[in-house]
Amino acid sequence: MCFPTPGTPPLTQLATLPDQLTKLLELPSLAISVADGDVQDNPLIYVNDAFECLTGFHRDEVIGHSCRFLQATDTDPEAIKQLSIAIERGTPITLTLKNRRKDKTEFWNELSLSTIHTESGRRYVVGVQRDVSHRELAWKQMELTQAVFHNTHDGILVTDADKRIIDTNPAFTRLTGYTQAEVLGKRPNLLSSGKHDSGFYQSMFAAVEERGFWTGDIWNTRKDGSQLIENTTISAIHNDDGEIINYIGVFRDITQRRLNQARLERMASYDTLTGLFNRGHFNILLERQLASLEFTQTGIAVLFLDLDDFKPINDTFGHASGDELLVEISRRLKHLMRANDLTARFGGDEFVIALSGLGTAEKARKVAKKVLDDIVQPHVLESGEQVTISASVGIAFTTSSETTSSALLDAADAAMYDAKQQGKNRIAIADTQLTEAIAEDAHMRIKAAFERGEIELFFQPVLSLATNEIISFEALARWRHPEKGILGPEHFIDTIIHSSMSLPFGRWLIDQAGQMASMLRRRGCHALIGVNLSQDQIETGAFIEALAATRQRYDLSAPFLIAEVLESTHFHDLDLACSLLNEARNQRAHIALDDFGSGISSTTYASQLPLHTIKIDRSAVKHLDTRPEQRLFISGIVAMGHAMQREVLAEGIETEAQLSSIRELGCDMAQGYLIGKPMPLDELHQSYLSETASPRYPLRKL
Repeated sequence: MCFPTPGTPPLTQLATLPDQLTKLLELPSLAISVADGDVQDNPLIYVNDAFECLTGFHRDEVIGHSCRFLQATDTDPEAIKQLSIAIERGTPITLTLKNRRKDKTEFWNELSLSTIHTESGRRYVVGVQRDVSHRELAWKQMELTQAVFHNTHDGILVTDADKRIIDTNPAFTRLTGYTQAEVLGKRPNLLSSGKHDSGFYQSMFAAVEERGFWTGDIWNTRKDGSQLIENTTISAIHNDDGEIINYIGVFRDITQRRLNQARLERMASYDTLTGLFNRGHFNILLERQLASLEFTQTGIAVLFLDLDDFKPINDTFGHASGDELLVEISRRLKHLMRANDLTARFGGDEFVIALSGLGTAEKARKVAKKVLDDIVQPHVLESGEQVTISASVGIAFTTSSETTSSALLDAADAAMYDAKQQGKNRIAIADTQLTEAIAEDAHMRIKAAFERGEIELFFQPVLSLATNEIISFEALARWRHPEKGILGPEHFIDTIIHSSMSLPFGRWLIDQAGQMASMLRRRGCHALIGVNLSQDQIETGAFIEALAATRQRYDLSAPFLIAEVLESTHFHDLDLACSLLNEARNQRAHIALDDFGSGISSTTYASQLPLHTIKIDRSAVKHLDTRPEQRLFISGIVAMGHAMQREVLAEGIETEAQLSSIRELGCDMAQGYLIGKPMPLDELHQSYLSETASPRYPLRKL
């Protein structure tokens, strides 16, 4: 049925109200309407001023029309039905329904209707209307809060001011095993695992008192006794007088994530076969021991062991037997070494030991002799076969804190080859003075090369897996040696970053990145340039100054730099490093953690440094398609990175299969020879910017 719209003439002769009555109905706080109950559709015969204010309609626009013009498009049909029945039967009714004003805005109307009869038998329908939108919104907000409370996957508990539990949600029961009835009236310490002392909880609630909340990880115990590691936020609720009346704890189960982190850290630091340190972590620890020589000067010896004729054992008895023998050798080495000695497997049949506090190289020789005597003892394989093996040992010794780990390892490695040339099961000691003289001479040569411009940057492209565009380049230092040709960073980078060249080198890197970014922008392309920064370049703040100067020098308003922090970097002050890197972010630099998974600091740095990107080390990608555990390892890194809102880049992509796998595992970016090899600037220009360029993956345009 159609109804006249407000403003059109009424279709029926309507009843009227006496003037005296209309004056009584002019109450400023109540919107009142009166409808003719004897006419079909009950047209309005009177509305007061408050009705006009509430609805926006003037009385001349609504008299003679049904109140249905106030209905919104989604007014509850059941409420409309109840109104019709009440009017028809003449029974009073009060309900709340959604209405619409003249300006189309909606409001919640608490409508009370009643029917009155005059002495002459005339019937009127009187409506009292009140805007209760605020109340309805509050109720809906409360309903939403209750829905969140009961349906969130995070556990929630509420205590009174005395820290006794007064409410929990279903997720609390699911995560802890305790029902609500079992914990009401009790304190939250019923979940305590005993791993935290009273001081931990005192400082936690002191923080709540001071700041209003505390966030951190708590080791608790479920009802069944299993461990529950929670990421928890505890907040205080205050009354109008500022007094605490409740505490609310919201927690998330991170047990599996923390266990995965521990597993990842172990995989990143230890050789998976033998349990010894791997090469990367050994280098970090050796650098620390060498640095301590500045104060102790007691000497450090590195023993480089290579098993003699290990390959025939593999060939004869199989690789499983070879692995068994390597595990046995590692067990013997661990048994012989002191607690403060470092023992690592560098790969294959190479083992390295660092001995501190020996004082002389001759004492290191005695230790090496004991090692060889133990190694040559026969071992019976699980197959029942007895095997005997020997080793060649090279020793390098130093008392100087200026000696780098790479120089000491190179010297020990060279001495090991001297031992092999003398015959099997032999020991050779590197000439310490010669080693240190070579290191000093190398420093002068590298310094001259840097000053002459022989150190230059090669650029390796980085692919966005979302857009299949090249979105950045990593700038990799190379030495264009006048005699030996292009040399990799292993020939000079350690010398640079452990000398007075470090800060000038860092400034040069950032300047070169700015030049490159500026050139690309002039060609209509946008790609960030990544440079590796060392610990002192970051902690001194030198790179911040270089970043600001470079941005101004080349008029770079858009982001242009990716500051890559090597996972092996050992910060003296992590808080300071975080602050400086945050300052770099404020200057629109991106921060990346390079070589993730190659050392023990990985998850610490990944969670605490203000990163944009985590770069998975190539060693994790190398066996991606042949070792299922590597897929799990990378999948865990990707999940962890995304949970921390970091993008994840996989390095070392060399095959289509690897590229396909990292796409499947959710990586965001890829880098490696398949995408593009590191190239000098002229080759990059030819490959991406020249008129004849037809790269597989194009550069991102501005």
